[in-house]
Amino acid sequence: MANEVFFDTSGFFAIIDERDPRHHEAVEWTHGQAGRARPVTTEWVIGETCTLLIARKRHRIVPPFLDYVERSRALLLINPEDTLLAAAKAMIRRQADQGYSFVDCISFCLMKERKIKEALTTDIHFRKAGFSAVLG
Repeated sequence: MANEVFFDTSGFFAIIDERDPRHHEAVEWTHGQAGRARPVTTEWVIGETCTLLIARKRHRIVPPFLDYVERSRALLLINPEDTLLAAAKAMIRRQADQGYSFVDCISFCLMKERKIKEALTTDIHFRKAGFSAVLG
C-alpha cells in the first residue's frame, strides 16, 4: 500500500477538462508521478466525476473517461465494501457540521485504511480532514 495517492473528483476533472484552471498543473503533476505513486480511487468518485462532467456540459468526455478507467492498469479502482460504507456513515454522522459529502467520507475512510496521505484534489475538505491536497 506504499506510495499511493488518492484521485478525487476535482482531480480527475482538472486532468480531463482543458478549460479547468488547474488543468496544466494536474497534468504535469500526474506525469511527474508516473511510476512513483499508484493512483487509487473509488467507484463512487468515478460516478461523481461523470455527474460533474454532465453538469458542466462536458458530457462528450464521459465515455472516454469511463473507457480510460476501465482499461487503466495503473489506477486501482475500489468498490467500497460494507465495512467502509459503515465507517463513512459513522464519520458523516459525527462530522456533518464540517460540510463533507458522503463521497468525501468514503474517500477519507479509505485513505485512512490504506494509509494514503495525499490526494489529487482541489477540495478543501481533504486538508480539513488532515490530508495533503496536491492541487489545493
